[in-house]
Amino acid sequence: MADSLSEDDILEAIARHTGRPGQGPQLRRTGADIAQLPMLDLRIVRSVETRTTRPETRPGTYDTSGRPTYEGDLRDHPVEPPKDPAVSRTVEFVLRGSVRTAPCGCDEGRQPCSRCRAKGKLRCDTGPMCPACRGVAPCTWCDGTGERRKDRTAAEPAREKPAAGRTTCVKCRKPRTACPECRGWGTKKCPQCDDTGFRVCPVCSGERSTEHAPCDGTGLVTLWTGGSVGHAPERTVLKLPEPAPPLRVRQQTGRVGVWERVTLTSAGDPLPDGLDPAHIEAVESALVPLQGEVARRVDLGRLQLAAVSIPDDPDHVFYVFPGRDGPEVLPIWSRRRSLRVAAVAAGVVVLVLLVVALV
Repeated sequence: MADSLSEDDILEAIARHTGRPGQGPQLRRTGADIAQLPMLDLRIVRSVETRTTRPETRPGTYDTSGRPTYEGDLRDHPVEPPKDPAVSRTVEFVLRGSVRTAPCGCDEGRQPCSRCRAKGKLRCDTGPMCPACRGVAPCTWCDGTGERRKDRTAAEPAREKPAAGRTTCVKCRKPRTACPECRGWGTKKCPQCDDTGFRVCPVCSGERSTEHAPCDGTGLVTLWTGGSVGHAPERTVLKLPEPAPPLRVRQQTGRVGVWERVTLTSAGDPLPDGLDPAHIEAVESALVPLQGEVARRVDLGRLQLAAVSIPDDPDHVFYVFPGRDGPEVLPIWSRRRSLRVAAVAAGVVVLVLLVVALV
């Protein structure tokens, strides 16, 4: 890795950070332990191609001249992959010689209305209850049914006699038997059907048929064999080392670390020189081509990172990495100190619980 930090550079950077410039060699003599943890950020975006064919239909006489054509098997037709593998796209093709226009099979572009079942009208809901007879006795002869009731008891024939104030029933046509307000309907006049009991179908407007949707009312359809070539981005991310450094270290290296970055654009591109041996196998595995892959872009970032433990400061681990103005040093609590702080915190919690229990 270009401009890598030597162990002497690392120790001297820690010495300066702790206020002891020039004491790097002294840190080595006191037993400083340097662990190299090179960081790697690998991001791959691949363009993966899929090809499908299918029969297609459009209403009427459809113009397919704007689509590119192919011959034979779509799998053998050359298609240029996208220049940017992160772009998603689909190219639609037409099999040459497959386009034809045929009758739809409907009745000259019409189909029976499904709402009214080709009757042109719908049964209308009854209007509001008649305020005069309240729908109980709209007609003393037919009770609003249009036919004489045959299940009347011996006491009921008196109801059937013409009565003063009654009018002719519009249903059974019996004179002076119907309520003068509703004339035997039992309801007020319906504004939708004018008391005919039926209204015009709102879907077909009474014509009993509607435009046939599959052909847009033309009676014709255009048929052909279509093909689709799609390119979809597939992304892979690999971050090393594992386990990852502490979060603060990852954040700081991302902000001020000087990463060495390389971009690869082909599956045959060689890996950059100086890649850490511990990373090569994982990187090679991640770079194996996917099925249907036609293009790729690989962004590989590397950063030297060292974790240093110093015997005379057991409470910290010093992380050192290249920065814009030279080596950056980030001290992080050591495991020993973290455990000690956790133990103290746990003791405080126990003490508080005891005090609360005694109060």
